Amino acid sequence: MAVRHEVENLIRRGNIFYWRPRVPAALINCGPGSRLSLSLHCSDHRNAQIIGRKLNTRLAELKLNSKEMMSKQQLQKLFEHERDKELERLDEINTLARRNGRGGNVEEMELALEAGWACQLVAKFGSRTELTLESGCAGLTYLLNNRVPISHIDAIRANYRGELAIARSLGFEDGIRRLIYNFEIDDTVANRQRAMSKIFEGRAAALLDIDERHELVDKSQSKFTGGERATTPIAEVLAPETAAPEPPTRHDEQSSLSALQIISGEPGVAYLDLTPRPEKITAQPKAPSAEQRVVPIADFEQECEKLIDNMGEDWTTETGRDAMALVRMFKSVLIEHGVEHSGQIEQYHIGQLRQHFNHIPTDWGRSSRMRVMSAPELRVEGDKLRKAAEISGTKAKVGLAPATIRKHFGNLQHFLKHLKGHGFEIENWTFEGLRPRKPKAGDIRHQQYKPKPEDIAPIFSSPVYTGSLDHLRGKRRKPGSQVFHDSLYYLPILFTYLGPRRKEFAGLSVDDIAKDEDGYVILLRNNGIRRLKTAQSKRLLPMPDELIRLGFLDYYQAIKGLGYEALFPDLFSDKTDNDPGDRFYDTFIPIMRGALGEKMWERAIHALRHGMADTLKQAGVSSEVIDDISGRLSEGSETNTRYTNPAGLPLMRSALKHYPIVTSTIEPKPLQLLPWIENKQPPPWAREGKK
Repeated sequence: MAVRHEVENLIRRGNIFYWRPRVPAALINCGPGSRLSLSLHCSDHRNAQIIGRKLNTRLAELKLNSKEMMSKQQLQKLFEHERDKELERLDEINTLARRNGRGGNVEEMELALEAGWACQLVAKFGSRTELTLESGCAGLTYLLNNRVPISHIDAIRANYRGELAIARSLGFEDGIRRLIYNFEIDDTVANRQRAMSKIFEGRAAALLDIDERHELVDKSQSKFTGGERATTPIAEVLAPETAAPEPPTRHDEQSSLSALQIISGEPGVAYLDLTPRPEKITAQPKAPSAEQRVVPIADFEQECEKLIDNMGEDWTTETGRDAMALVRMFKSVLIEHGVEHSGQIEQYHIGQLRQHFNHIPTDWGRSSRMRVMSAPELRVEGDKLRKAAEISGTKAKVGLAPATIRKHFGNLQHFLKHLKGHGFEIENWTFEGLRPRKPKAGDIRHQQYKPKPEDIAPIFSSPVYTGSLDHLRGKRRKPGSQVFHDSLYYLPILFTYLGPRRKEFAGLSVDDIAKDEDGYVILLRNNGIRRLKTAQSKRLLPMPDELIRLGFLDYYQAIKGLGYEALFPDLFSDKTDNDPGDRFYDTFIPIMRGALGEKMWERAIHALRHGMADTLKQAGVSSEVIDDISGRLSEGSETNTRYTNPAGLPLMRSALKHYPIVTSTIEPKPLQLLPWIENKQPPPWAREGKK
């Protein structure tokens, strides 16, 4: 028996010492907890300790130095990539400005310069430091040394806070990880910091490069370029001995004044350039009272996390994720309009969020690139899609669907109530006139296609059931001789005959299969893999006879014998907490499209749920029984909701017999698991990400 010794990784077997460190995670063919065993050919414990410590030191050095630093060439490529991307975006904005008659507008140029200096501050000082740009601030000194006009400090401060919030967001860090992966750079903390600096440096270089982009502007009209804009002096600062009583100065005016006095060195008369800018709307801060409590915009995501924790089991993981996405979007809109804390949020800003929904790409949430974009950048992206659609004569995928907007407003209402409930300053708001109307019952009935059994039958003639070329994703759709048993084989059968929600069956565990006196059953309940949507989703369903005929019990015993927790382990990654339902959707939809061709319907998998319910109803099965099979709660009947239990298994079995057998053409094949499932290896499709 091996005996551990005093030195880490050092054990003794008999009289011989061994060094047994854990196997690095990079060796994917080794099982979890595997160890490397190295005999030291030594029986003396003192010598073994010396050798063990040296080996441990060497192992630590390898771990620390295994990743290389970014080279100057890689940094330069990263800088050029971000600069060119930003220049392309700015050219689009400039084209739109010229289209609207603002090609020679000096304020367009100044907006770009203000944003450029804000990005330069983030690049130079990093995202961990928060600059105030007031007297004594290193950031203000940096700007003044670079001849940035005092009159633009306030605008740069507002831009800087917005850029800083973006740099600190989780989505931005994810974007950096993907970017350095594409540039073949090792993912280390130091490299991510260098990449972040180069990203903002590239954006700053593009924004500050105004010569060609704003060649029509009269540079003599801007203080940025050595000129002077016509302004009306609206603030006068008197020397202390001659000062007369005056109203309290606003915070932003005090900041500009202190910055001005740094240069002039005297408390004489100073004029502040506060020329209004129509295209940049800034909320007027309210004078906070002694009891007023506000939440900075930068802390909105932390407050949303508290809301998600408070909701507990009332919210699913997906609901919490949707709420966080809404808060980040709202936060970006608020930053765009100069809002700094919750006390400045007005009804106007909720209206601006509603308009924002109309001008962003419909599928923005599916794109990792778009999820890290700011509100203006998303709208520019939407405008690109509109132009491309006009050229191709197609409909642009721009603007969120009414149901999605209703969902976002529901999450926004939860968030604002959370802030108000905790005593933070929030103005009274309303969604009247903003929230799309809820569709009428008659309209809802026709929103989803309900496939008939004969519509579904071609799916079961695809290569998944007749024989495919190989187990890999692309070759699974090509005809061949191999039939593999996994989620692609069994889940479409279950969806057809039982009509569940996608994640309900994709997230089944091996413990959710049981047997009663009449046969095998499926237990739909919360497990360690996923939660159910509602309380009525918890139910007991009979296993279809066709599933048993096609070898499901052999598959179940094999998966259970291999020690898997999930009934369909091919849908799960060892690197990320992915959604098994989404994984099944990504792999099954191409197969479904290949089988159905032009007859493919919208929301293809969810339509199977509607098709099962419609087929049973047309066969005379009562709506209450159909709802119990589907995991819904029939409303409008006190007897059904309060006085009776869900339909039992005998009644369900009798009802399900009314659905025709559409899988009779499938021939049973000997059990063949996916190779990497049988060998308990990580999935070949898995990608690095956050657990």
